[in-house]
Amino acid sequence: MLKERIRTYCQNGENCSRIILQAAAEEYNISLSQDILTVCSGISGGFGIGGLCSGLTAAVMVLGLLFDEETVKEKRILFFFLVQEKLGFLDCMRLSTEDCSDILEIIGEVLQEVIEMK
Repeated sequence: MLKERIRTYCQNGENCSRIILQAAAEEYNISLSQDILTVCSGISGGFGIGGLCSGLTAAVMVLGLLFDEETVKEKRILFFFLVQEKLGFLDCMRLSTEDCSDILEIIGEVLQEVIEMK
């Protein structure tokens, strides 16, 4: 399950976007280049200003890797709605804690739910 993969990557000390991308790549058999993982350093910490959580950004990237453009547009709206409903916020500044693993696990649960919806 995606949540368990996320938990494992959280223990490795990766940044939020890398955690989501790597866990989803394993779960859904997605091939990721090292360049994609390297780019994640540029969006960590809510793009360095406490903005949109990079874990959320990575989750939308996963949707883009799995679905066509029209489906992604629909699924990302649903994804953001469900995450905001569960967590209350989408920005890193208000979401982040010392350890974001619980938040990332919730993001993973919602992402898996959205991916599996028809």
